[in-house]
Amino acid sequence: MVKNPFLNLFGGMTQWLYQRFSAISIYFFIGYLFFYWIQIDQVNYQAWVQFFESIFHRLIITILFLLTFFHAWIGVQHVIDDYVKHKTIHKIIYLLLLFSMTIQVIYLLLFLLKI
Repeated sequence: MVKNPFLNLFGGMTQWLYQRFSAISIYFFIGYLFFYWIQIDQVNYQAWVQFFESIFHRLIITILFLLTFFHAWIGVQHVIDDYVKHKTIHKIIYLLLLFSMTIQVIYLLLFLLKI
């Protein structure tokens, strides 16, 4: 029996693969940011301003946050599936999480990409 595909993101094995690939991608992005900041002589306010003036870096941070949200959504979904058995509470928690993550993504896009 197939569950709601919107909430399951295409099934268990696919979710497992999404979780692993998103984790690897997050590691690469964090590694890039780490090596970028090592190369700077002095980290101060001006360095942060120059970093975020670049559309490339804002795009990297945006992708990093989106991957993190996606990775977290899958993890939280499994925790909710394992521990919340009451169907009504289950759906309410999903809707609250979906609403809060949607607001966060909208704010992120408005703030970082200056849309």
